[in-house]
Amino acid sequence: MYRGKTTRPEATPASDTEHHQHLSVHPSPSSSSLASFASASRRLSSAGSETVKRVVVGLLPLDKVPAWYGENPYIRTGYRPVFAAAGPCFRSWTYLHNQSGNIYTHLVPGVVVATLGNAALAAYLSAHYPGATRTDRAVFHVYLTACAACFGLSAAYHTLLCHSRELADLWIRLDYVGISLLIMASFVPGLYMGFYCEPGLLTGYLGAIFVMGVFNSYLSFYGKNESKDWLTSRLLPFLALSLSAFIPIFHAVLLFPYDQLQKQSGLNYYYLEAVFMLIGVAFLVRLTRNSHDFPSAGCPGNSTFGDVPIKSSTVS
Repeated sequence: MYRGKTTRPEATPASDTEHHQHLSVHPSPSSSSLASFASASRRLSSAGSETVKRVVVGLLPLDKVPAWYGENPYIRTGYRPVFAAAGPCFRSWTYLHNQSGNIYTHLVPGVVVATLGNAALAAYLSAHYPGATRTDRAVFHVYLTACAACFGLSAAYHTLLCHSRELADLWIRLDYVGISLLIMASFVPGLYMGFYCEPGLLTGYLGAIFVMGVFNSYLSFYGKNESKDWLTSRLLPFLALSLSAFIPIFHAVLLFPYDQLQKQSGLNYYYLEAVFMLIGVAFLVRLTRNSHDFPSAGCPGNSTFGDVPIKSSTVS
């Protein structure tokens, strides 16, 4: 637990020993009565209330955090101290701060998809497609698992953002890698079903997507995160990887009758996905002309708790 008000840009959490000493209860050895128990309970309740107060008071304004941490000028308060330790970062899940929205909008869906999503998919395939092979089932689970991994990496980044500059930089790169992984995995079910009877083409396209995904991950991990040209350095590589999906789609349209392709792979859904993707890209390009920290830029200072700025980690 960290202390109350701080005037330093970086804060170091108090030791666990000090915390336990503060909360410890030492009942009198000469009495084990209900009165003694009630007194101990009151002391614990008082200590807990004081702890909650310290959590709230310990949040910092923008001018009290390092520049690398408070890079969004529209979020003016609600910053956790720089802990330089993982434990306090994860304990910040228990109280509100300006990354709470980012954390839980990734953490909760990630857990749900990894558990209930995969379980529901397995039950659906067993009930409606009992003859499906293990490979048939696995290609769909690959996508859901990649979704969970992408959400998990993003939740970890927003959690550990207040650890240190070095760790924040590492996890934002892993966050981008997670997006590349998700885009790459989204190709697998469509390619598998679309070229089910063409194993040569299936292998070729899967290999090509894998190579492009790895290359995009390399750019994401080793690129310069401090680049101000966010549109070029982040959005365009992800967009290029996503749009490459239309190459096998157009190829399949030339090879197979439309009705067969629609029944076999749900072609119309890919067209619908493309429409939404292009709308999202147009929206983001417009935002980047002014600021990519929407919606906090529209109401500066009014989105302390639960602000979810639309950045590249939330595009996909």
